[in-house]
Amino acid sequence: MPRNAHSRNDILYVMQPMRTLMLAVGVWPCRGGKISVFRKIYNLLLNFSSNFLYACEFIPGGIYWLLEESVRMRLQMGPLLLYVFMSAIQYDILLSRNGNIRQCWKHVEEDWENIFSLDARIIMFKCAKSARFLILICGALMYTGAFMYRIILPLSLGEIVTDQNVTIRPLACPVNFLFIDAQVSPFYEILFVSQSITGFLIVSVATSAYGLLAYFVEHASGQMKILICLMKGLVQEQWKKENEINKKLAEVVEHQIRVRNFLQMVEYTMQEICLVEIMVNTLSICLLLYFVILDWNTSNFGVIGSYALNIVNVTIHIFLFCYVGEQLNDQAEKVAIESRELEWYHLPEKKMRSVVLLMVMSNRPLKISAGKIMELSLKTFGDIIKTSGAYFNMLRNVTE
Repeated sequence: MPRNAHSRNDILYVMQPMRTLMLAVGVWPCRGGKISVFRKIYNLLLNFSSNFLYACEFIPGGIYWLLEESVRMRLQMGPLLLYVFMSAIQYDILLSRNGNIRQCWKHVEEDWENIFSLDARIIMFKCAKSARFLILICGALMYTGAFMYRIILPLSLGEIVTDQNVTIRPLACPVNFLFIDAQVSPFYEILFVSQSITGFLIVSVATSAYGLLAYFVEHASGQMKILICLMKGLVQEQWKKENEINKKLAEVVEHQIRVRNFLQMVEYTMQEICLVEIMVNTLSICLLLYFVILDWNTSNFGVIGSYALNIVNVTIHIFLFCYVGEQLNDQAEKVAIESRELEWYHLPEKKMRSVVLLMVMSNRPLKISAGKIMELSLKTFGDIIKTSGAYFNMLRNVTE
């Protein structure tokens, strides 16, 4: 029997937003690995359709990019093709890590079922609400950006007549199908709808990836707050019997090991996704800044506004990734400080030595990294902005 009588409702509250979003794109892991035939067919259709949409945008877009003679047009298409490529990689990583994601959620469920006090439940609820708020911000920005770029911007440009008296109807992503004219009806309309759906698929995958990271890291932060409470309870004077002290010490050690194992599993599951996200977004920021400067004198405020909105979205998206990592670092540091300030002298003499290993483990840093290359933190965010600025200056000097 679970200790928490409300565990089912609590787990539903925690999982429901991510479950709904990930089910919509076919990457939600089935509980216990069991899956019905209908669900298998549904997932296969979604997975095939998603990869088909990625291919229908990336391959024709890549052909257009290769055949385009204008350097500026190639640069303008760069961030878009990078984003499509990044999203396709993230999608396939989520599919390949399905079993690991299932294990992470199972770990979260067990923690909610084994809550031992009302205070611990309150701590976990606060962390879950914080994660939901961060995901809401991320989703709102991403979906707003996709709606503006994929639908509003092409429609606002209207039909463009070239010097050769050829009418061009703009698409969010210019494509070249070689033997098929993308401007002919109803092929243009089909492409427009397809690219709009692809845009929302891209942001759904990006929000799902960030949502998993936010939920798991906030959950781990909550568990570390509970660990601090257990440490404080270990040295309370009322624990005078040896068996009581042994029991409390065992609870602290088991909880600490459990948190560390969970974070290792989360890092293994999410590290490639975080690395791809940071690399692509860093390049996108410098390219988008360059486009703003190029179009500044054209007075085309619709295009400039679109670039500015995308810069803000990408920057905030990277910040949210780094902010989650910074929260984990701060909480891990609080655990380390608490272990160093532990009033071990209240323990019996034989039990004082048992606290040494607890202190050593508490002072080993718990961090989430992007591909084991860089850790997610606010310092990393500052380095990303500096790097984007350096690439931007280099690109400006080369093309002037």
